Amino acid sequence: MYVYSSSEYSIIMQSFSPSIGGLSPRYVIMGFLYFHPMHGYDLHKCLSSDLHEVWHVSQSQVYSVLKNLNRYGLIISTHLNEGKKRGRDLYSLTDQGRSEFITWLYQPTPVSVRSIRVEFISRMYFASQLSGELCDQLIKEQVGCIRAAITELKSRYQRIPPTQLFNQMGLELRIRQLNGVLDWIEHIWPSVLELESM
Repeated sequence: MYVYSSSEYSIIMQSFSPSIGGLSPRYVIMGFLYFHPMHGYDLHKCLSSDLHEVWHVSQSQVYSVLKNLNRYGLIISTHLNEGKKRGRDLYSLTDQGRSEFITWLYQPTPVSVRSIRVEFISRMYFASQLSGELCDQLIKEQVGCIRAAITELKSRYQRIPPTQLFNQMGLELRIRQLNGVLDWIEHIWPSVLELESM
């Protein structure tokens, strides 16, 4: 199997569709497949039940992502005959796909309110099925990234001339939003760690 370079792979993954506000559900689909093979219908069912307030993805969009993942060797499909019924494809991750998913899982989420709401929650969903220690690690790293971003934004704010009111307003809003995200993380942190004991 051909192994893509990091630059080639970046271009490939940026081309995946569909994306939702610039965020693609590809890693979420890979996450479900990381734990066990699934049919496309069941993947959509899991998304619709477990993460329906995070992702809004149609069944056709799920199959579109699966098609691209298969094309680039991140998943394989096995066609299963079901008697008189129409056969279905069973999807599973390749070794490369498993590696890519784990790489994504351990990365901090980009520091924006939308990315935190979609990608960070998705990471926590899958990390919680692996270990509480991983959840704790990812949360601590995310908090560090957000605090660093707030510090940088505050520094930029101080350099804006008083006459540039609307630039000040834009940065102040971002700072307040990220402080709100930090408060939210502190609030949900204990609940996420309790999942391991349930």
